[in-house]
Amino acid sequence: MQVTVEKTGPCQARVHFTVPGSEFHGAVQRAVSQAGRTMNLKGFRPGHIPPQIVEKQFGPQIRADAMQHFVQQALDQAVKENSLKVVGYQRLNLEKVKVLEGADFTQQLDVSLRPEITLSTYKGLALESELEPVMEREVDDAIVNLKMQRSQPEPAGEAGLPLDGMALAKVEWVSGSEVVLGRDGLRISPNTPPPGTDPAAFQKALSGAKDGETRECAMTFPPEFEREELRGKNGVCRVTVTQAYRMIPPTDQEILTLVGAADQAELKKIVREKIGEAKQEREEQRQEAALVEKLLEQHEFDLPQMMVEEQTQARLSQLAQQLAQQGLPAEQQKAEVEKQREGAQAAAAKGCRALFLMQAIAEAEKLLVSQDDMRAEVQTIAVRNNAKREEVVEYYEKNGLFNQMAIELLERKVRRFLRENATVKLPS
Repeated sequence: MQVTVEKTGPCQARVHFTVPGSEFHGAVQRAVSQAGRTMNLKGFRPGHIPPQIVEKQFGPQIRADAMQHFVQQALDQAVKENSLKVVGYQRLNLEKVKVLEGADFTQQLDVSLRPEITLSTYKGLALESELEPVMEREVDDAIVNLKMQRSQPEPAGEAGLPLDGMALAKVEWVSGSEVVLGRDGLRISPNTPPPGTDPAAFQKALSGAKDGETRECAMTFPPEFEREELRGKNGVCRVTVTQAYRMIPPTDQEILTLVGAADQAELKKIVREKIGEAKQEREEQRQEAALVEKLLEQHEFDLPQMMVEEQTQARLSQLAQQLAQQGLPAEQQKAEVEKQREGAQAAAAKGCRALFLMQAIAEAEKLLVSQDDMRAEVQTIAVRNNAKREEVVEYYEKNGLFNQMAIELLERKVRRFLRENATVKLPS
């Protein structure tokens, strides 16, 4: 096979290859013969299917498989002979490629190459901590919230829905005499107003509502509402209560038992520690993000535009899917996607730059993702999703996601390395 490589850009190359006709068609015929010896077909003895029958039934697929084999072989040869650092390549629609009998199989494909990056200083970067101390009020509020989360619903009866209660209800948005949106079986509270309603007015309207009652509150249709002609217009939020509940909080002793505290002092100590851990984790994430931003500002390098475009299209496709799920008409979906294209492209480019920068630092510091790292991540995902480890492995294998998992783990390692090696000034 003859393979040549043409540089078409800073991070782009085109691989040309030619497979001699005798080699290509010989491979196809060998595949046809092998298929005839191994497959079962009704009306023929196993292993004795004539080549012409195999060719008629499975010829196009066999040819496409042979083409894919030579494409991969050409790519491997190009990488080896030219020391290419390929990060992606053009997908060829081989089913539409026709190779005449005896003719050579000739193709070309574009490949994205990893950019060359000259690293500047990335260790010892200066950063100021924004970690805030845990305040006593935060501890008290957290205990109150814990009690609310553990509260049990009890029918409100004739007293009606209290301010801190909860109701199962049907919520409708009304414009004039038309119900433009309706959702049944929602869990709502007077303290959680729907979009477009005034919190105080909604609380007043819903407070004291009894089972079967309907309450109304003035509203303004949100600017992102699916029907453009109603955006910003006045309407009515109508709530029909199916069942009103008051919430019965746990006793102080039940909270102590839940947390594993002997008394109120120990309860506050445990809660304070948990809040502190959460703040520390958020601060570490903020520091890592800030360090990456600093490094992105310090490093300018070319990007493989084909890869950026693929990432852009992936973002826009996801947006289109979300808009379709929201019920937005096709024309509005298309307009909104085009409106977001420039932003999606900028985000895709930034994501690619961060990825390549993280990989360059990982290589410089010999940071690797081990099998133990992968196994631990699978176990974490399984626990988080209440699934079996085998189910997670099967899902990731089926969807080809293990490579993405490795990339994410490597990025986490680099981010942590940058933070641990930064010069962080503590707050005064």
